[in-house]
Amino acid sequence: MSEQNLINKHPLSEPIADLLREIQQTPEEYWPNLLQMIRLFRETVTMKPTSSDAWKKAIDEINNPDPEKQVARQKALSELLRKWEEEGDEQEQTETAEILRKALEENPISI
Repeated sequence: MSEQNLINKHPLSEPIADLLREIQQTPEEYWPNLLQMIRLFRETVTMKPTSSDAWKKAIDEINNPDPEKQVARQKALSELLRKWEEEGDEQEQTETAEILRKALEENPISI
């Protein structure tokens, strides 16, 4: 079926018609790879974790009782705080400290 017949038979939006034109200009032996790329792209843009999922994952990681992970977190936190002290401006440090203080008051955790 020609491109024009396909477009006339099923009214398509312009982006769909553009996509079909690109596919038709691609040699057929590459279509399976193209389909795989399109599926992978769709999965990556539609399956992004929600911010609540990311927050839960972060909290789960913080609460992980594995001693090695706790030591690694402590080192990373110490390094981050050291960098903030050396590189950050005073207002930013004050604001960040206040946010951290409030968060810890609302949900105490051990790091």
